[in-house]
Amino acid sequence: MKVNPPARFSLAQLPTPLEVLPLSPAPESGIEIFVKRDDLTGSVLSGNKIRKLEFLFYDLVSKRSDIVITCGGVQSNHCRAVASLCAMSGIDCHLVLKGREPKVPDGNYFLDMLFGAKTTFVTVREYEKDINGIMQKIANRYRGRKKKPYIIPEGGTDPLGIWGYVKALGEIRKQTIKANIVVDTICCAVGSGGTYAGLYLGSKIARWNVDIFGVAVARNKRYYEKVIFDNCIAFEKSISMDLKIDPEDFDIDDNHIGPGYGKIGPVEADFIRNVAKNSGIVLDPAYTSKALLGLFRNIADGRFRKRSNILFIHTGGHWGLLPSRGKFF
Repeated sequence: MKVNPPARFSLAQLPTPLEVLPLSPAPESGIEIFVKRDDLTGSVLSGNKIRKLEFLFYDLVSKRSDIVITCGGVQSNHCRAVASLCAMSGIDCHLVLKGREPKVPDGNYFLDMLFGAKTTFVTVREYEKDINGIMQKIANRYRGRKKKPYIIPEGGTDPLGIWGYVKALGEIRKQTIKANIVVDTICCAVGSGGTYAGLYLGSKIARWNVDIFGVAVARNKRYYEKVIFDNCIAFEKSISMDLKIDPEDFDIDDNHIGPGYGKIGPVEADFIRNVAKNSGIVLDPAYTSKALLGLFRNIADGRFRKRSNILFIHTGGHWGLLPSRGKFF
């Protein structure tokens, strides 16, 4: 079926490459892993978030918003990309960050500061309890100062931002057809749920019978199933189509979060080091290390059919690796 996407800015360097991963946890399985290099969408705009922000920034600019409010972890890739785009656009930026303010800015947070973003730090408990309410209160204060705030939810995950990966699914489909690759499963990290929802919806629109496998990096499976379902239904309503959304289709593995969101232990650090050394691909602590590790474990456990092809979405996050350098050396 054909669905016309809403207007967007062309900000990402697309299409991103599709490469073979020269590593396998179970060579005897005959499973081949391909990597969609969405870590190469740009430099300071690198990673998957820019795909969503192409749509969200077009919307906020068209509404003449003059300050963007969004949220994430201290090392949020999403917040860094938003801060960068705001600086490029001459729009103020206010970030609500989960956790303690670092004594020395580093990684993504260093770039947030460099781009001139204002920040508010909240505890993990406050964030998880009512982050949307916190952002709304900040927006109301700006309205009192005659500003026009625009709130972008965590990870850019809403029916408009989700279009980024609906469109990406079409890009992947064209690349695999051109390369004569039959993909059985697409794997991605699940942080806010928007990337997974977009891929799932894109497969419905494209009528592509491909499994979407998600590895949770922050919260449990039940949480993500609800968030993904709610966003899929809202997206479906926005395009006035029945896409036959079925939560039984959602495949989320929440067994690989490790020490917690954005945190790594010796297992994750060794995995990041080994992947870099043997493939030249750099993973990040929050998303891709845990997602690829989860994929490897599932392959080793025999979850996937032998000689199948799996496409892994590298969602970026290189800047967030820098504050964890002490884990490696």
